[in-house]
Amino acid sequence: MSDLAVTRTVEPVELSASATLRQAWLLYRRLFVRSLVLGAVVSGAVHLLDALVRSGRTGALIPLATLVLTVAGLALLQGGLVEIVRGLHVDGDDDPSLTEVVGRAAGRTLKLVRVSVLASLGIGVGVLLLVVPGLVLATRWAVAVPVGMIEQGTARDALRRSREIVRGNGWSVFKVLLGASLLQVLVTIPFTLAAAGAGPFGWWVAVTLGSALAAPYAAHALTIVYYVLVEPARPVALEAGQRWQSIWEPDPDGGATGGRDSLRNDE
Repeated sequence: MSDLAVTRTVEPVELSASATLRQAWLLYRRLFVRSLVLGAVVSGAVHLLDALVRSGRTGALIPLATLVLTVAGLALLQGGLVEIVRGLHVDGDDDPSLTEVVGRAAGRTLKLVRVSVLASLGIGVGVLLLVVPGLVLATRWAVAVPVGMIEQGTARDALRRSREIVRGNGWSVFKVLLGASLLQVLVTIPFTLAAAGAGPFGWWVAVTLGSALAAPYAAHALTIVYYVLVEPARPVALEAGQRWQSIWEPDPDGGATGGRDSLRNDE
């Protein structure tokens, strides 16, 4: 994955929450197998230590290791899910290997961990201050993870950049967050109930499946928000074999671009 050396300019655009959620559902279906496998692998590893803690047959360091692995694992999962959509956005890559996706996300894991920790602390303090400030910060930093994965800069840069991208569309972004969060809760409820009465292994299976099914939709929705607000003229996801021809790129066939961006089909 090539890093973006220059931060992209945010063009004024009006985000439709309902259209974003519908497109996220289409992406969820298109990427279901890859997202599910990625979610199961990462969530399975994270929840395995949780299961050991629940079994009571662990040492004193296991709870600390569980916390560290959970934070790092969630960052890796979020980065990997962003990377899958990024592949579709760039060249319609419908078949990246799991190793390739995880490898690219792993290179940004520490940065994404910092983004998540800073955002969680800020939102947590905001929630304690009468809830509303926390919701405002959650909205402003909604696309910090896609920014951290796709663009250069530090974790603080990602938070500032997210606020810049969301500006003017805060209400629509909040509705996307709300819709995606409610769907996550609805999906995970049956698995949470199943896990409550199960032993350590059954608990691990239930929560891993619940996480693997629920996490991708929200990640896809926020990645769509990022691309719609940063590159409104370009499709979020290309079909296999398609490539986006920018007016700033030379035409490989030697022809004129017509002064505007366009889709090309690679044969």
